[in-house]
Amino acid sequence: MTRHTRPEVTPDAATHGRRDSLRPLVRTACLLAAVAALWSLVPGADVSFRVPAFSPFVALAGVLATRGLHAAAWLGLVVGAAVLVRRRLWCRWLCPVGLCMDGVSRMGRRLGRRPGRGPRLGQWTVLATLGGACLGYPLLLWLDPLAIFAGAFGVGQRHAGYGAWFSAAGLAAVVILSFLRPNTWCGFLCPLGAFQDLLYAVPRSVRLTFHRHVDACPAVDRVGHLSRRILLGMAAGAGSAGILGLVGKDRRRPLRLPNARTESQFVALGTRCGNCVRSCPQGIIERDLGGYGVTSLLTPVLAFRSDYCREDCMRCTQVCPSGAIGRLSVQDKASVRIGLPRVDRAVCLLGNDRECSACARWCPYGAVRYVFSETQYTLAPRIDPDKCTGCGACEAACPTKPHKAIVVVPHLE
Repeated sequence: MTRHTRPEVTPDAATHGRRDSLRPLVRTACLLAAVAALWSLVPGADVSFRVPAFSPFVALAGVLATRGLHAAAWLGLVVGAAVLVRRRLWCRWLCPVGLCMDGVSRMGRRLGRRPGRGPRLGQWTVLATLGGACLGYPLLLWLDPLAIFAGAFGVGQRHAGYGAWFSAAGLAAVVILSFLRPNTWCGFLCPLGAFQDLLYAVPRSVRLTFHRHVDACPAVDRVGHLSRRILLGMAAGAGSAGILGLVGKDRRRPLRLPNARTESQFVALGTRCGNCVRSCPQGIIERDLGGYGVTSLLTPVLAFRSDYCREDCMRCTQVCPSGAIGRLSVQDKASVRIGLPRVDRAVCLLGNDRECSACARWCPYGAVRYVFSETQYTLAPRIDPDKCTGCGACEAACPTKPHKAIVVVPHLE
């Protein structure tokens, strides 16, 4: 009689088994936490901005472009340091987008869809973006999956506008692609995944160059190939960024948020994540729907139709994950200029022999006064540029319709 014995379970196999059973739980918990943060389901806690800030790709590109360590960058840099030790740690354990795409890809494979194949464009996206970041213009930062994921959650939220639907459409496109061609996004296109591969590969390649021997020739060849790819990709990104910087100087500029970077830097650094739109309690931040060119699409702009940028509010400056908007304190905000008001005398009630003092009454900085015109025998608003910050209180208070008699316009950089 043959006795069947249990196969011996090694300690390594047991460890891998526990890890495989634990990973889905951790990934699901991270997905639920990200959804709760982006939908503000935790009362009294504004943590939505931290979701795109966890991307080491966004963090490093922001640090290179701004030449400084902005407040939200430390989260992504911590993740990047962990990836140096564990390959694709974020993708395999923590990424909410990765969990969704894995599930959709699994459905596609079960229905007979073939896995995607092709060049790893994600690495070229990363290298071009980092090369551009060295000149201040990270070109394709908005393709980061956490930024796309966060932007889609603006749909249905207060003041989100139509711009959130564009982000939702981007996320839907990634989902459809992962279903039709499983693993295409995560394996070949995702810049965050490709950035983790580079973070893991570069230090090991450097070590190989210092330990060359005869048997390591194939490895050394791989090191040289990787080095050439990095140099070529970053050079292409730097060249494109230089062209963008020259072209962007003459671009028509919208009204941007307080303490925003220069226009060319802002459109490149902006991840289109929607954090600033969701954070604004006055609802004066909207997304550009293409009125200022393709490069400005979905970036935040200010609109003072019904309210203004309050002098004690710094919310939008505190939630930017990439450094496109610098942080501000209450004391410093009065010295930061958003724009300058322009008065249309043909529309102003004072120019039509009617009484009005709304713009002066509502100006929190006392920058509006009325002067008498000797030629037209009427009063006219005059703006003191040394006091005005362009907060938009005068524009929001102006009673003329359908066009405002006083409108804040961007100041020249």
